[in-house]
Order: sequence, then C-alpha cells, then structure tokens
Amino acid sequence: MSSAVESASCEDIRAVIGLLQRQVAAAEARAEAAEAQAVELAAANERLTARVAELERRLGRNSGNSSMPPSSDTFSGPQKKPQAKSGRKRGRQPGAGGSGLAMAEKPDATEDHVPAACTGCGQALDKDDSIGFERRQVRDIPLTTVKVTEHRAHRCRCDCGVVTTSPMPGEVAASPSSYGPNLHALAVYLLVFQHIPVERTAILIRDVTGAEVSTGWVASLLPEAAGLVEDSLNLIRALLVLGHVLHADETTTRIGTTRRWLHVAVAARGL
Repeated sequence: MSSAVESASCEDIRAVIGLLQRQVAAAEARAEAAEAQAVELAAANERLTARVAELERRLGRNSGNSSMPPSSDTFSGPQKKPQAKSGRKRGRQPGAGGSGLAMAEKPDATEDHVPAACTGCGQALDKDDSIGFERRQVRDIPLTTVKVTEHRAHRCRCDCGVVTTSPMPGEVAASPSSYGPNLHALAVYLLVFQHIPVERTAILIRDVTGAEVSTGWVASLLPEAAGLVEDSLNLIRALLVLGHVLHADETTTRIGTTRRWLHVAVAARGL
C-alpha cells in the first residue's frame, strides 16, 4: 500500500515537472518573440523618426531659408505676426533727408530753349535777350544701333615693282563678315554674369542693338571666353591651394530643365 502511494506521488510530481517545463519553454518562446518584436519596433520607430524629421525639414523650407522661389511658399508654416502700427504716416517723414536724383554740376550737353517771339508785342526774341533761365536735367542713354565698319587692307605697288599688302587689324576675324569685340563682350557678360539663357541672350542683343546674332554664335562664345581666362583660372586655383583658410559654399542653378550645383571657393583677399 505504501509503495503504491509513493509510486503515484512520484508520477504526479513528474507530471507537474513536465507541465512546468512546458510552461517555461512556452514562456521563453514568448519572451524571444517579444524581444524580436521589440527590435523590429525600435527599428521602425527609428525609421519613422528620421522620416518625420525629414518631412519637417521639407515643410519648413521656404524662399527665405532656401533657394526655393517665392511662388512655392505655402501658408502651412508659421505666419508672421502683424506688426503694431507706429502711428506715423506713410512715406518720407518730416525732416528726413532727401534721396532724389541730384543734378550734375557739369552736364554732358546743354540745350537752350528760347521763346521765338514776345507774348506782348510779338517782337522776335533770341538768346541775347535772355535775362535768366530755369534748369532741368534729363539722364538717358543713347540709342544703341549696330554699326557696320568695313576694313580694307590695301595692296600697294612700289616704284621698285614690289606689291605690299597691309595686314588686317588683330581684332578682325578671318571671315568676310563677323561680329566685333564689343558684341562678343556683351554676349558673354549676359550669359555668364547675368545667367541669361542662350536664346534669350540672342533675342536681347537683336532687340537692343539690331544685330541679328544666332543662338549658335552665342553658344560658341563660352568655350572661346574660357580659353582666354584659362591662365587666370590656373593662378586663382594655385592661390586657393596656398591659402591658410578657405571658405567653400555651393548654390543651385538650372541649365535647361536640369538642376545643377555651382561650387564656390573663397580665400583671403590679401592673397
């Protein structure tokens, strides 16, 4: 009887131990799954945090803190608070210094306007009858029109029979008809400094000067100008390399429909 009870108790204990072992194994499996899930959630949270930061950065961009045009600004960002009115009237304040266009002491040209006849008796009047005048000055630019200059290199025969030909000036191209250095300089200035596209540069030159330049001619000037400044660029590169402090920056521009970056390097002015 005692042996049977002891055997039953051992089997119950083994059954309980087995049940506990299975429960422990299940708990360990759930812990491993929870740990794996926590790792995945942490990675997802990191990705979402980076995504939110990027979206906030993009949302905060506007024409005031980036290269975006003003037309791309939206009203989703923080709006400026209306400034309190100062009580002053609009425009120049009493006592403020003037900023109008001052008259030149020595004008380039003078035109005298004299009345033709007296408004009283009708007698003819001229400049000798003037007792004073009112001055007004006008600033304007002369009408710019393309001027065609023909260069003729003459051949001269000496008494000895030898024919000598005068060379053409150095600025005259070898082709029968060409554009001069002033038009070259204007086109390069508009392209490089003012960032005007090739086609619009050709249109502007045609409208302002009357010279019927082609887009192909305008586009060909950049390699020519680059060759002329190559020595200067090499000197600038050498000075930048030798500089102790160098400031580097970049800005955007568009060539056609493609966005490009312009890289800038600046050294001390004393170099």
